[in-house]
Amino acid sequence: MTINQFSSLIIEKFGIDLYHKSLKFPSNKINLFYLRDEPFKVRSIIFDNDREYHLIIDTKKHEIFHDCPLFLIHSERDKKICVHFIRLLSILKFPHSNNILVNLHKYYFTSDDLGSKKKGKNFQLLANICFKNNNNVEALNYLNKAIINQYNCEIIVENYLKTAIENNLFIEFFEFLKYGFENDLETHITKNINQVKTGLDKFVNLIPKISFYNLLKIIESINAIINLKGILFFQPFIDKLKKLTKNPDFNDYYFSVFIIKKNYNELVELVPNIKEIIMKEQFNSLKDELVHYFFSEIDNFCLIDKLKLLKKQFKIIGIPKDITRHKYKRYKSEIKELEKKLYLKKFAFLKLLIEKYNILRTKGDFRKKRNAYIVKHDEENLKNPVYNYIIARIGFFGVNEQTIKSSEIGINYFIMNHLFLDDLSSFQDVNYYKTQFWGENDYIINSINGFSLLSKNSEYTYEGDQKYSDDTMIIEWDLANRAIHGSIVCAYGSQIVIPDRNSPLFHDLKPFDLCYCKRTPVKIESNIIKNVNVITRCSFKDAIKSISHNMNFIEGHYPLSFVKTVLKKEINPFQAYEIVTNNPKKLFIPNYNLFIKAFREFLFEFIFREKNYIFDELKSDFSKNSHQILKLLNLMEDLDGLNLPYSEILEDIITPNITLHDFRSKTLHKIHSFIVQTLNNKELGSTTIFNLKRLKNTPFSKYSKEIVKIRKEEFESSTILKTTNREEIRYNFSEINKTYYGQKFIKILKVDADIPIKPDKFKKFNDFTLKLNLKIKLLESTI
Repeated sequence: MTINQFSSLIIEKFGIDLYHKSLKFPSNKINLFYLRDEPFKVRSIIFDNDREYHLIIDTKKHEIFHDCPLFLIHSERDKKICVHFIRLLSILKFPHSNNILVNLHKYYFTSDDLGSKKKGKNFQLLANICFKNNNNVEALNYLNKAIINQYNCEIIVENYLKTAIENNLFIEFFEFLKYGFENDLETHITKNINQVKTGLDKFVNLIPKISFYNLLKIIESINAIINLKGILFFQPFIDKLKKLTKNPDFNDYYFSVFIIKKNYNELVELVPNIKEIIMKEQFNSLKDELVHYFFSEIDNFCLIDKLKLLKKQFKIIGIPKDITRHKYKRYKSEIKELEKKLYLKKFAFLKLLIEKYNILRTKGDFRKKRNAYIVKHDEENLKNPVYNYIIARIGFFGVNEQTIKSSEIGINYFIMNHLFLDDLSSFQDVNYYKTQFWGENDYIINSINGFSLLSKNSEYTYEGDQKYSDDTMIIEWDLANRAIHGSIVCAYGSQIVIPDRNSPLFHDLKPFDLCYCKRTPVKIESNIIKNVNVITRCSFKDAIKSISHNMNFIEGHYPLSFVKTVLKKEINPFQAYEIVTNNPKKLFIPNYNLFIKAFREFLFEFIFREKNYIFDELKSDFSKNSHQILKLLNLMEDLDGLNLPYSEILEDIITPNITLHDFRSKTLHKIHSFIVQTLNNKELGSTTIFNLKRLKNTPFSKYSKEIVKIRKEEFESSTILKTTNREEIRYNFSEINKTYYGQKFIKILKVDADIPIKPDKFKKFNDFTLKLNLKIKLLESTI
């Protein structure tokens, strides 16, 4: 597909505004996971405004299914067309997109999904893909989503339990049991009760290997299941409680003591001598150890959620609130202040962009609509890619990013004041959310503090082997809309991705950082937030190399996807380079010139590796593409002031096994040779290919004197025929017009050189020559 063909078609059918809106929608938020060529069918899930939307195009049924608001709300077909649909078409190969667009009138648009079968099938397919990639955590997440209701899900329940147990994913295992009992899946769980018992037995044996925080979370799920099904559901635990209490491992002892304490009344009747199992001295030692652990976790700056879990379970263990209350409250206050500092750091970065790229502070005319406001953006600001970057990161969403929730205005209050002239404090709901988050204090944003979030110009080298890379992906971190678990960065794929807090680089990550990360998430929260381990930072060169070897990646602002499209020959390297170098976002993306350099090197390697393909591309428009090659060689500044037939010059240079360095030097050598030959031949007008003013600061300025000399000689050796017919005098400029100066003078005089010139014009012509100290060779003829 060509960019021009697609854009022309979309603009013609839906208008330029919708096309431009679609370009702003990040392609990485579209998870295109199923493609069938004959008959063509595509399945995708689109992540937008923290929600998942399904988009399925079926050419056999002539059906387009989509569940986004535009499809649901509007009855007219044209109004159903949304940016998701346009953006998906732009990703597909042009023949498929073209066929869909040409025959769009034949398609049935629907959001109906009886029994949610379409969505359920999508999630099952995604789960299967994750299973094949050994990404079991994500696979289980999709399997869970595939259970739309309690019917026809027996196989899904069986697969979920089997996978979770085989891979020791006990958090997921117990959470699923809890979910199943809460959502009428008990029948299917009962059918797999032997599998469940196997899982419980395996869990009990592996308790010492589970992290304590994960054990706390598992216990919460177990408590919920006991409340629903009773303690007898966990018979394997009951039978082993006595043994676990005698185990020196802390996890085993804590788990057994907690279960006994929490369910003591029921267990008294089931376990003989239950009262003697817990030794008082050992139990008191456990409580002391837990309190010590609680305080040490505060010192280690742990997640507040972990402390909440501990405090909740301390009630059962019998640890008084007073022991931890003071330190916990103080720590909560510190975390709140740190969260504020995190936002102020983010605001400082955004303010830095506002000041550096001349964002105008304008009136937004905030208009209330339910729990949100519709805001009018300044037209000049909207033309600035930096402004679009900023508003997308402070909570704006919807059509033209015009909508923002009251809560988001409250949290982003202090940066909003630098964008809009409106008195935001006059909105009662905004003031409520502002006070709730920031308190009564006002904060001054210092843009200097934003420099700490600018990605530095550093090179990193990844030395992992290919086997290790199979479970590795590349992520470009972005400035988070809202800090999740204290992370100022996130990434957007078909879900929100955040760095795991235990990653060594957690506190050092910056927007626009490229990093190698583990593909399999540590945990998926709320079905849309993936926690991933960060391995190390990554250079542009290594990122491009890894993607060339099929490593998965989440794209941000560096257009890494062009590596794939070039390798697949969906776009030629010249078009790719043109798009990458003309990216309007390069205005504010740090080190973008270094990305272009690395991308250029990749393109050259591809060009020399795929010479036959490249020559076919060149033949289609050789002169245009030869100009692109010069851009790739980074020679445009050196060649400024030269208008040469580069296609002829370059054609003989591309030879097998030539290196980038040799190609560049041979190109320069060939250009020098061409210029020398041109000057030696001294053909009339041959020096018009030189612009001496622009040539001044190039390697070719050394020819300037010779060029001036040739121009003078050719002018003075060319004749102007003066004819006198009776008393009428005319001057013939046909020969002098072939010279450099002759062409320039004639152009200034605005005369036609093919028609004899009158004396008044010749006088002006002569004046020009006198100024440049040029002599005219006049040949007179009388008729």
